[in-house]
Amino acid sequence: MIPLENYRLVEANSDHPQISGFVEHKQIRILMVSFMTGDSLWQIEQMIAEQLRLLAKELVAIKAFQSFSSALHQLNPDLLLVVGNEEPLSGSDLDAIRAASVKKAIWLSDGSSTSVATAELALLFDYVFTQNSLHIPFYQQSGCRSVFYLPFASNRSQFNPSPVDEAYRSDLLLLGDVSTSGKNYAETIKHVFPFRKVFACGNGWEDYPELTVLRPDTELLPYYNGAEIIIHWGSPPNRMFDIAACGAFQLAEAHPNIYEYMKPDEDLVTFHTAKELLEKLHYYSIHADAKRAVATRSLWKSTYDYSFLQMTTKLLHIIFNR
Repeated sequence: MIPLENYRLVEANSDHPQISGFVEHKQIRILMVSFMTGDSLWQIEQMIAEQLRLLAKELVAIKAFQSFSSALHQLNPDLLLVVGNEEPLSGSDLDAIRAASVKKAIWLSDGSSTSVATAELALLFDYVFTQNSLHIPFYQQSGCRSVFYLPFASNRSQFNPSPVDEAYRSDLLLLGDVSTSGKNYAETIKHVFPFRKVFACGNGWEDYPELTVLRPDTELLPYYNGAEIIIHWGSPPNRMFDIAACGAFQLAEAHPNIYEYMKPDEDLVTFHTAKELLEKLHYYSIHADAKRAVATRSLWKSTYDYSFLQMTTKLLHIIFNR
C-alpha cells in the first residue's frame, strides 16, 4: 500500500513537476489514452479516469481511435498513460508514442494471456503494468526494463454484497476447468456433492451429475453473493477481487498474484494440493465464525487496499517517486 500521507510537495521551476524525490500528485498532468473495448472494460476505463482526476492536477482521457497525437502535443503532459491493448495501433499511433519525450506508461489488460505483439507494443513505454505477475519475465526477456504487476481492481459499483433469490444460493460454487489439477481437486471433494447444493462453472463438470453446471457465459455476480463457499482455480487473475468485494468466502488455488495484495488465511484461504483443499473445505464448513472473519476482512480491505484508488496511487508512485 502507498499511504497518501507519504507524498510531499516538491517545488518546480517550470510547468512540469520536478521528477526527483517525491512529487505531489496535484502537479502532474496526464493524458490517458484507452484501447479498451467491451462494456466491462469500458467501466474499468472510467474508474481509472475518476481516480486519476482526484489524484492529478489535470487528466485528459480520450479513446484510442481519436487522434491522440494532437492532444499529446497540445497538452504537453507529464505522463502519457495508455490503458488496454485490445485494439491494434496504427502506424501513426505508434510513431506518436515512439516520438513522445514525456514519461510513457502502459497499463495492459493481459490477464489470462499475452503475446509477442503485446510485448512489442510494451517496448514503446518506459513503464509496463501487467495484470498477471507470471507475465513479468516474458516482458523483461522481450526488452522491457520496468515491468510491474498492477491488477485492475473490482468494480465496486457492480460487485458488492446484495441479497439474492433462492435460485442463486448454494453451499459450494466451483469455478475452474476439470482438467489436469482441476480433475484431482474435483475427485477429492466429490463425495460432498450429493449432500450439498453445488454449482460449477467451467469445462468438464458434466461428468458430475450431482451438481448443477452453469453456462460459460453466466453472469456470476448473484452466484457470488449466494454462495456459502467459493472454490476457484485457474480462474481470471482478478476474480479474487470481485469475490472479495461481494463479501464472499473463497478458497483459491495458490498463485503468485494473490500475495501482492492479499494475505492467505486472512483475506482468502489458499490451497496448494487437493488434500489441502479437502482439509480446509472441511474446516471452514464447520467453523462459520472463522469463515465469516475471512470474508469480512476481504470485503473491508476491498474498499481501499485493493481498490482503484490504491492501484492508481501505486502507479503514480512507481512512475514519479521511485
